[in-house]
Amino acid sequence: GKKLSKLLLYSIFHGNLNYSSIPKESFHEIIDSCYWPILDAIKNFKFKTGIEFSVNTLNKIQEIDPLFIEELKKLIVQKKCEFIFSGKEQIISPLIPKEINELNLNDGFNEIKRIFPVRPQIAYVHEQIFSNGLIPIYLKSKFKNVMLIYETASQTCNLNKKQGFSPIKIKSDEGQLNVIWNSRNAYQNFQKYVSGQTKKQAYLDFILKNKKLEDSCFPFYGSDMEIFGYKNPVLGLKGNGDEVKRFYDILEEIKKHNELDFVLPSDLMNFFPPSKTIKICSAKYPILGKKEESVVTRWAVCGRDNSKNNSLCYQAFKKIKTLDNLRPKSLNLKNRYLSELVDCWGSDYRTHTEEEKFQNFNKNIHTLNHKLEEKIEKSLLNTSKSSKADLIIFNPNATSWKKIPIEIKLYFKPQFIASNFQVYSNGKKIKSQLEDIKFFKNGYIRSATLVCNLSVLKRSQTSLTLKEVNIKPNSEKKLSSLIKTKSTEILLSEYGGTIENIKFHTLSDKPLINARKSFRHKNTDPMKLLSGQIFTMNKDCKKFNDLIKTKIISETKNQSIRKKFSCNLELPFGDLTKIFYVYEDSPRIDLRFIFTFKDYSPTVFRINLINLDLNNFDNASLSYSTNNGGNMETFSLKEPIFHDNPTNSKISSMCCLGSTNCLFDVGDKNHGITIYSDKAECYSVPMINFKKLSKSSLHMIYSICELDDTTLTRWKGRKEISFSILGRKSSLVQNKKICESLFLGLICKSNNPNITVKN
Repeated sequence: GKKLSKLLLYSIFHGNLNYSSIPKESFHEIIDSCYWPILDAIKNFKFKTGIEFSVNTLNKIQEIDPLFIEELKKLIVQKKCEFIFSGKEQIISPLIPKEINELNLNDGFNEIKRIFPVRPQIAYVHEQIFSNGLIPIYLKSKFKNVMLIYETASQTCNLNKKQGFSPIKIKSDEGQLNVIWNSRNAYQNFQKYVSGQTKKQAYLDFILKNKKLEDSCFPFYGSDMEIFGYKNPVLGLKGNGDEVKRFYDILEEIKKHNELDFVLPSDLMNFFPPSKTIKICSAKYPILGKKEESVVTRWAVCGRDNSKNNSLCYQAFKKIKTLDNLRPKSLNLKNRYLSELVDCWGSDYRTHTEEEKFQNFNKNIHTLNHKLEEKIEKSLLNTSKSSKADLIIFNPNATSWKKIPIEIKLYFKPQFIASNFQVYSNGKKIKSQLEDIKFFKNGYIRSATLVCNLSVLKRSQTSLTLKEVNIKPNSEKKLSSLIKTKSTEILLSEYGGTIENIKFHTLSDKPLINARKSFRHKNTDPMKLLSGQIFTMNKDCKKFNDLIKTKIISETKNQSIRKKFSCNLELPFGDLTKIFYVYEDSPRIDLRFIFTFKDYSPTVFRINLINLDLNNFDNASLSYSTNNGGNMETFSLKEPIFHDNPTNSKISSMCCLGSTNCLFDVGDKNHGITIYSDKAECYSVPMINFKKLSKSSLHMIYSICELDDTTLTRWKGRKEISFSILGRKSSLVQNKKICESLFLGLICKSNNPNITVKN
């Protein structure tokens, strides 16, 4: 007779004691009612499975119930189950800088080696959120196999239905990984069955439906363990203890079917060696989500004000890099700080986080930031003691600082500088200008922002001397909405100070901006937003924008480095000052938004930064570039993209970009623009809205807050966010270097008792 074809069932049970809504008090209960039953199932049934914990969770289990770890080790040695790797902590990698992702895998792996006798073969991608930039990071950590969600991948790839759930290869420009499929449909059906919403026979039929004429495989389960005998508020499960019984019932039932067999996930590679290779991420979906409720935006700008939480993490990241470059000898120390930061970046601080957990996050990240600040201070003191100069400038970058304009905020004692000063470096006068000058009652200068062009070698310092001169600083202000410099031209609208036009003369004479005639009525249609316009919605679904009539004031006299525009807007949710700086010698414009919120709880808060006029680009070679947790990735713009469209009425976006190196670029083979926004100052994520019409335009939108079921944001007082728009010719290399320099910036100190510097 003909041999019966088999359906091989494989599964991964994911356990996480950091689960956002689980308080410490329930840990032992979770281990008893959710984790142990899996081990018992392995012992008492012909059940093989993968089990996955982060190292941080393993350590907690070890403290509370070391017998669990003992038992797990035994079963691994007997090949009845296998340990699936994830990392030190569960973090959303596409939103986090590459160094952090590498350390999370590295640290995690070194710990696992100490705990388990057998090397894990498969990595479970955190929260199943994936980008191509992670491929080389997993490969570097010696992982060739990862687990991802089939349904999300099928949005971007035509997955061959005949192939079913057989493993497949995914590729990027930097290597290939094997994918073992997890299935959302399958794990949700399992959860419905164990919680009693589906009858046993119906669930069994659902599994058997996947059987084919030849041997095939099926992802029996691939999600949380916290679904047994525990009230799971996030998944809305009642958890009354019958779940385990139902689980054992179905295992009992499966045993009776000869054509069903349980296998370890890593065995799949032998049964179904992957032959087909696909590209899994696309321009439309650069970051794959888990399900429609968990698009990547959730951990970026939803939650308990994730924009602020992520800013704090970026501040610490910046300080660690700065400290490392100020004294590059202590690698262990750097890794220890990065390791503390990995924990602060845990994904569970960013969703349904319960109170104590959230306080814990705040305590840890503030302590880390404070500690790093003190170390940097100390480090600077030692290096600058000898110098008597007015200002000492350090370049903490690993590359030289080349004439990028720098801004230094200076405060003076009352009798120090009467009217104006010039800046000398090594006896030579350098190009500089003063902005925002404030005077004491006696006419002396109290504070000013010094802008100057500097060159400083990497990891070294230079000193500046201030010499008083008798020219009155010219602070002439006039009403004007057009500014032209040698390299740049910008025209603003009196409606909300939105941008009508930008030209970078040195690159191209064509305007970059798709200028619409200003909409003077209530303009909240996202497709009609103007460049530089704000769109926001509050808890009651009321929408606001900033299109009110305003005066645009320009200051252009005696400003040799950059010229300045500003306007003030009184809006329903607070006051807003927009400031534009237009540079003389480089194709660059900076925008600064300074908000003073009354008491505002946004559910959506976006800045529609630029609408690119695509008629002035070569559409065949149009693409965008950014970092999503790894090296830079580039995507061709061929299909319509609506990252900012609501997924449904409760979720305001479809996707966002990680832009983990603070940079986002759009352009063609001849020219383009790069946008830099410092995530340590104010964390935001870019989104693209792109459709090809007769007047095709691409919206580059930055979001600080989005709506989903975790959003809980309340702002009061001052908040600032800035963007630098940098023009470029065909190559991105130079702008990429500029953005890297801008992130760490320069550090300024003064040894002159009359001068205080604010960094």
